[in-house]
Amino acid sequence: MFTANVARTFPLDIETMWELWTTAEHLSAWHRPSLEFGPTVASVDARVGGAYRLEMLDPNGDLHAVGGTYVEVDRPNRLLFTWLWEGSDNDTLVEVTFTSVGDGTAVSIVHTKLVDQADADRHAEGWIGCLQSIAVLY
Repeated sequence: MFTANVARTFPLDIETMWELWTTAEHLSAWHRPSLEFGPTVASVDARVGGAYRLEMLDPNGDLHAVGGTYVEVDRPNRLLFTWLWEGSDNDTLVEVTFTSVGDGTAVSIVHTKLVDQADADRHAEGWIGCLQSIAVLY
């Protein structure tokens, strides 16, 4: 199996960053591979065993939906959740860690169980776009 690793530091405190990742309102604003995508429709129940679902509309009008369940919720330090694109049978795992760095927060994303290097590269690119969206919007 393959892994995508992405990290970035933001000038936002750790509690604000946690809220960006665990509330539907904020996920709807930034969770998309680029700002060329339409607004995301998000539902989230950020507790162990809780589910989330994200619907992203690409620039061509095609809908991309992903969902999963929260495996670990350690506020404000770590989220671990499954990741399954609708129409796929490859259930993957995403670990997001938040670390205070001065007045900001370092965010690290490790996305595992990807099927091949091309899949890992695509997911890394998508996560980089998501983090860029946070940087632009917040």
